[in-house]
Amino acid sequence: MTTRVALRRDAGRIGPESGPWIRQRQVAKIWGPPDTANLAQLVDHRDVVLGWGLLAPDADIPLRLVQFGDRPPAADWFERRLASALAARAGLGLGETLDTTAYREVNSEGDGLPGLVVDRYGDDRVVQLGIPAMVARGAAILEFLRPRTPGQIFVIAGEAAPDAPESVLEFREHGLWFSCPAPPAQKTGAYLDQRDNRRLAASLAARTGGPLLDLGCHVGGFVVHAAAAGVRAVGLDQSARALSFARRNAARNDLTEKTAFVQADMFGALDDPALAGPFGVIVFDPPRIATGSQGRERAVAAMARSLGRLVPRLAPGGFLLACSCSHHVGRGDLDAALLAAGPHGFTRVHALGPGPDHPVWPGHVEGEYLRVNVYQRRDT
Repeated sequence: MTTRVALRRDAGRIGPESGPWIRQRQVAKIWGPPDTANLAQLVDHRDVVLGWGLLAPDADIPLRLVQFGDRPPAADWFERRLASALAARAGLGLGETLDTTAYREVNSEGDGLPGLVVDRYGDDRVVQLGIPAMVARGAAILEFLRPRTPGQIFVIAGEAAPDAPESVLEFREHGLWFSCPAPPAQKTGAYLDQRDNRRLAASLAARTGGPLLDLGCHVGGFVVHAAAAGVRAVGLDQSARALSFARRNAARNDLTEKTAFVQADMFGALDDPALAGPFGVIVFDPPRIATGSQGRERAVAAMARSLGRLVPRLAPGGFLLACSCSHHVGRGDLDAALLAAGPHGFTRVHALGPGPDHPVWPGHVEGEYLRVNVYQRRDT
């Protein structure tokens, strides 16, 4: 029996331009078994079939569409989309050389596979099953990936990985060696969505003569890239575990003498002498601090307070990278936080996001979660 998700009369226009998520407030009734292993049918209030999707009946997003229209996807749609996602990365040139061996292979809705993330780290893969429908397909995913994976496959079901002995993921990024903790760890590992932005920040630091300061440095990506470009770099993070990997990564690339790391709260006083500046580049990369629209104003205020402490440490002509990994904190909010931080003159010179291995389904505004605004200080 096919499960049917019936929309309310006032659910709004549903189509590709509205994105693939159907929210609980749009649903009038769900008919049939709460079957997450099979596709559910979406119908409007007149019983017209609008599409097919993955069911999570008790969630705020009870249906994530995989296809619009009255015809269901082909029986082998799931395997075909997995193969297509991997082929798309090969089409981007990823995996062709040993220069960069870490990248995203499946990006959820962006690859037509809602709730599934697959990241490649050299010979290993990290798989995140974010919704019940993907957990139900876990065996099929592993069956597809195992013959294509020389190393290990680490699986995260939901938001966190189960308890397991610590393993390490080894990879190269733009010619540099890195390692990060494998699950259970921070999401899927090394924030691959910032990969190309790390190289850009390093080039900006080299142009200014540095040094670079990265707040929220995790395993040291921005710091190591900047040091490799010839400038001194300082990383700050609250996690001792992350900093141990950051120091290891600096040493692995023979960059210990050009790097320093500070354990502290990026929203705190920042009174360590290593943070005094002036810096040619500052990266402000906080964790997700607004999980919903109601937390947006509070998040902007917190960022403004921190930026108020950072802006005086940026040299004239220097660059500030302000990052948001929350869909609810957009580019305009980053602008507002900077404007509230003080009277210094800034202009925005770049508006960045993830690389092309993080595709977004057109119309799925929630899929565009990472914003990186690059500002240049131009005091008059």
